[in-house]
Amino acid sequence: MKEDNADWCDENVKIACEIFAEEVRAKNRSGSHLNKLGYNNVMVKFKERTGKTYSKLQFKNKWDKLKKDYSNWKQLGKETGCGWDPNKKLYVAPDWWWKKANIQFKGISKFKDKSLQNAEELSVMFEDLRNTGDDHWAPTSGELPQDSEAQIQDAINIEDENASDCGEDTPSSSTSKRRRVVVTDKGKKPKTTGGQWMQDQMSKLVELNKQTTTSCESMVLARTQETPGSSIKDVMQLVKACGAIAGSKEHFIATQVFTKKSEREMFLTLDTPEERFQWLSMKYEWMTMNKKG
Repeated sequence: MKEDNADWCDENVKIACEIFAEEVRAKNRSGSHLNKLGYNNVMVKFKERTGKTYSKLQFKNKWDKLKKDYSNWKQLGKETGCGWDPNKKLYVAPDWWWKKANIQFKGISKFKDKSLQNAEELSVMFEDLRNTGDDHWAPTSGELPQDSEAQIQDAINIEDENASDCGEDTPSSSTSKRRRVVVTDKGKKPKTTGGQWMQDQMSKLVELNKQTTTSCESMVLARTQETPGSSIKDVMQLVKACGAIAGSKEHFIATQVFTKKSEREMFLTLDTPEERFQWLSMKYEWMTMNKKG
């Protein structure tokens, strides 16, 4: 059967999303994609509704693009640098913000001028697959993503397990009767030293314990240590320097949000006083708007 060139106009995308969602509800999704039966059903149903014959690969590519769009749209709801316009149903932010965001989340800038289409169907397709966002770490957030913390903890746990393994392999165990062979210079016969083996094992345990303690201390220090210049006092000086004088709405919102380290870190990424003042103004409007809503 001859395949048509993919024409993903708004109407065809809407129909595809409706069929995708139908197949997900029918339990025809395995992992992050539809299974073979699901894609076969999509091809048949799409042909019936549009008269167009698309291949499994064409639908799979469209699925991947829709998933990326959905992930980016959800990410916008977590970003501190943009606000929400309830009338236009759009996220709003300065041009420079969209440029920076698009570097980290490729394709996200498409939502500068339009909202997410077919949101209900996309939610059925992807919401239970979507990451919580903890693995989408923005360097401006000031916090380690949870996955990274988990990886650090896993490494520590592995070290602890290794330490336990070493501890079990002592002369009291049934296998400990085998003494370590110490290889000396060539031409000389090797000799066994049971006391040396025990001493080496104890030294390894002590060293491993030191490394684990150092890893823990480093992690705690990294989480608690302030970035130079990011204290509340330092940041409030920048607030005043950008024109947000005491009594202004910009100065007021700064006193509210900059008690949080992540907000201060975000503010410090802005390069000029103009950008900082504009960010404070938008932050005030966004927070006021959300409280009214």
